[in-house]
Amino acid sequence: MELREIADAIGIAKYPAALDEIYATHVQTQEPACDLALIEQLQQERNFFGEYYDQVREAAMLINDDENRSAWVKNAVAYARVSKTAQCRTIPTPKADGTLVSAMLPVFILVPLFPDAIEQYRRRGFPEEEIRGFMSGFKGSMRAAHRRMGIPGLDTVYFNWQCLFAKAVIFKAEGLQFELRQLPANAAYIKNKKTGQVLTMMNKGMVHRSGLQMLGSAGFEDEVGAFSVSFREDEENFYGFSCVDHVIATAEQTFPKTEWEIFLRPDDDVLSIHIPRGCDMSPEAVDRYFAAGFRIADERYPDYHCKALYGYSWILDPQLEELLGPDSKITSFQRRFIKYPPKTDGTAAFMFVFNGRPANLADLEETTSLHRKLKKVYLDGGYNHPYAGIIVR
Repeated sequence: MELREIADAIGIAKYPAALDEIYATHVQTQEPACDLALIEQLQQERNFFGEYYDQVREAAMLINDDENRSAWVKNAVAYARVSKTAQCRTIPTPKADGTLVSAMLPVFILVPLFPDAIEQYRRRGFPEEEIRGFMSGFKGSMRAAHRRMGIPGLDTVYFNWQCLFAKAVIFKAEGLQFELRQLPANAAYIKNKKTGQVLTMMNKGMVHRSGLQMLGSAGFEDEVGAFSVSFREDEENFYGFSCVDHVIATAEQTFPKTEWEIFLRPDDDVLSIHIPRGCDMSPEAVDRYFAAGFRIADERYPDYHCKALYGYSWILDPQLEELLGPDSKITSFQRRFIKYPPKTDGTAAFMFVFNGRPANLADLEETTSLHRKLKKVYLDGGYNHPYAGIIVR
């Protein structure tokens, strides 16, 4: 049977072509897709699945008895083992249909990767207590996905999140989590040789005529006057569209190489930050977080060469300074970044600020000042747009 037939049988419309290549070369063994002994070991040693252990075992046995789902899981695991983190996160899973087996299937793509991830963390010098903390997040992701889906398992958001731990490319330092990753392709950075100024150069995509957002972002769908951006160079100059004070230049600019040099290209190593709820955002605390993150990255990941921090968050939306004032902790935090606007649907705040999106926006909670102000933005037809950016080390 072809992989396309298997995907059709379990409700997967699209998948990366690399999965076909794996399927063509990977020997489909007679071993079960879901290793019940490994599942039991992880639960006994680390309480890995928490209160969901029985459901995990039940779903594993159902998948082992299903020829198509077993084949998909085996192939996906083989691809996940050899792929980079970004590619691992592109593995599609069946759309949750309210059944335990569909909600749980993503779990079994990642579980086989965790023994190796644990060993990788050990080799990197992380103590057992910290590794145990990293592993404890799996059941937490299952709980969060359970709340979202109404059934235990992993949805796309939490599958993507757990890929980082399954690949051992994320760690905690002080109050933040730091991910070893590569700079996304939609921006590059150049540096002035004399002043040290670093500029964002937009690298791909279509920009709304205002220069305020990428075309297609919520509230910026009108194509009239939109323009394409790219970053290029020759022997003498860099050419492109800079983003200054979060506004993208509407005409191509020239930057002589006698004055400017490349600072970061797409796919260069960066240290990406993840901000948990309730994190202390005071300037003093943030300074400690960043220093600790770079120190651990230098000590335990010497094969990475991170010249900057990278962030992508609802917290970086420039309108928050208008809402919260120039002296707020969030404003202080986002001012550290050299920012640009990626394409966004403007809904990130529903997940990270509110407890989900209600059917009626008037029902959004109002327990904090931030809640009240962002709720008014949405009720007035506006959006919270996440921004991306870097902090130069």
